[in-house]
Amino acid sequence: MTTVEKIGFYLGIGAAVILLGMIFFSTNGVMDYRVLKDKEARVAAQADKEAAENRKIEKEIKSLKHDINYIKHLAKHEHEMAEPDELIFKEKSEGKEEAQ
Repeated sequence: MTTVEKIGFYLGIGAAVILLGMIFFSTNGVMDYRVLKDKEARVAAQADKEAAENRKIEKEIKSLKHDINYIKHLAKHEHEMAEPDELIFKEKSEGKEEAQ
């Protein structure tokens, strides 16, 4: 191999290394692509979570509009209401017993 061939060979290898470096580390290179793909996966997971929450809320709204048994259940358990023919028994709290 002559000196000119050696110089051309090493310049070719150097150029290839520089091009590979630019492909991997430049703006819009492979590293940026990987970062963006990870971010896309996180955003998609968040969107799926929000969609599930929206479906749950839509189901509850539909139940509140159309399901009388669900409305009665909420009235009893969340707002401590009773139907006219029901009796509610509550235990006395300890604080009231000491005061008496």
